[in-house]
Amino acid sequence: MSGDNHDSPDQIESPVQETESPVLDALEILETDAGRITPATEEPVVQSDDERLLTLFTRIQSLEREYSILHGRVEELEHLYQEERHMNRRRFLDMDRRLREQFGGQLAPEDALTNEDVNSETGMYRRGMAFVDAEEYAQATALFQNNVNTFPNGERVPDAMYWLAEIYRNVDPKDLEKSRQFFVQMVTLYADHARIPEALAKLGMVYHELGNVTRALEYLDRVMAEYPDHDAARLAETYAQELR
Repeated sequence: MSGDNHDSPDQIESPVQETESPVLDALEILETDAGRITPATEEPVVQSDDERLLTLFTRIQSLEREYSILHGRVEELEHLYQEERHMNRRRFLDMDRRLREQFGGQLAPEDALTNEDVNSETGMYRRGMAFVDAEEYAQATALFQNNVNTFPNGERVPDAMYWLAEIYRNVDPKDLEKSRQFFVQMVTLYADHARIPEALAKLGMVYHELGNVTRALEYLDRVMAEYPDHDAARLAETYAQELR
């Protein structure tokens, strides 16, 4: 009976010979389909030289149109900026003239000064102001600077500093750093001077033009807080609103 329970070696089925192999089947499929496989993306279409030139020419024309539009806009903005700058300068000069009349009376014209007056502190300052009124700023700057150097403890020094700061801020070629320095000297050394509210407001404007908005707002807010009824406070308020 034990011999009947075992198959002979010839009767044992070989799994390698009779069973299909998944690996072999996969290899056969790959080999069969290899010639039919196509790439996932198609090759780019190659433009001819003429087509490339046409594309480039079209792009250049588009860029030229864009440049023309932008250039025109820049010229328009530059014109508006110059008009606004001129109006601001005239407005500041008019306000300063009114303040001079209020605090110091009308300044004598240059031809009304005697030789002695011309060389005095007041005479030198008045000559400088005559040049400001005539928009002769180079001569005015020289006289104001001479006023500060010759009479360092004089009564007109803070006024001369104020005008030096104004000229350097508003007149080409501008020097904002020099303007800042003169305004700082004035508000630091002459804190009780009648022009301090204006000087503080304009120092804030100079800081804004120098790119320091935080510092600019500090000075503008100081004017509004310490001199709320002064014209400079209204000027500072208007300017500060544009920065916030």
